[in-house]
Amino acid sequence: MVMVKIYVYDEYQEVFREPGDWVLVTGFPGFGYVGTIATRYLVSKLNAIKVGDVLTKYMPDFTALEDYGLMTPYEIFMVEGKKLLILVNNALPQPPERLAYALDFASWFRKVGGRRAILAGGLNIKYRVGSEEFRWVSTEGCEWRFNEPQIDKGLYIVGPLALFFIALKLKKVPTLAILPYTEPSKYNPKAAAVFIEKINEILGLNIDVGDLLQYSKIVEEAEAALKEAMKVAKEERGPRPYM
Repeated sequence: MVMVKIYVYDEYQEVFREPGDWVLVTGFPGFGYVGTIATRYLVSKLNAIKVGDVLTKYMPDFTALEDYGLMTPYEIFMVEGKKLLILVNNALPQPPERLAYALDFASWFRKVGGRRAILAGGLNIKYRVGSEEFRWVSTEGCEWRFNEPQIDKGLYIVGPLALFFIALKLKKVPTLAILPYTEPSKYNPKAAAVFIEKINEILGLNIDVGDLLQYSKIVEEAEAALKEAMKVAKEERGPRPYM
């Protein structure tokens, strides 16, 4: 039997005693790691408070020290003044428990008064057909809209993000997925910045993405330097002409 438990710390139980009209933001370390980069950045910039964890049967066994305390695989943060919940997934749930993870969290979110949800993901850059930086899709009842095109028919949202999207729809939580373009295997803070800028618009936030863009530049420069070093190494290993 798959076990998923949403564990709220004792000192925050009272906050969720009555329905609270919450907005959820979450994502996963999928394409470009957009979901995890964006949610962790939100936590940092909004000084969010960690209020709990999601515990699962096959939960990865790691932890680390962060400014807010111990980092765990699946973390629940609160920005109480803005009625915002941020679920940070520092790891992917194991396949046998992904559906239970999505359904159980969606049920809990609905129970505590969850009103709307925003999902962060990445979209393979090979599907870009115009100059837009992202695509989006929403469920019934979601009033958020963008001028940019929605995802094309035939393109799939996959993995835990897809299951979350389905679970929230089943629980009748209006949900928006924002999918910036990215190379699938590339750690992409710039794509996460696109997501942050869009939720700035729809949630009335004012989060500066400068740090993300600067970090993205550092990543790009490091990747360029690595490619050049590999090129030089390959040339030096190649056959040399006789003099």
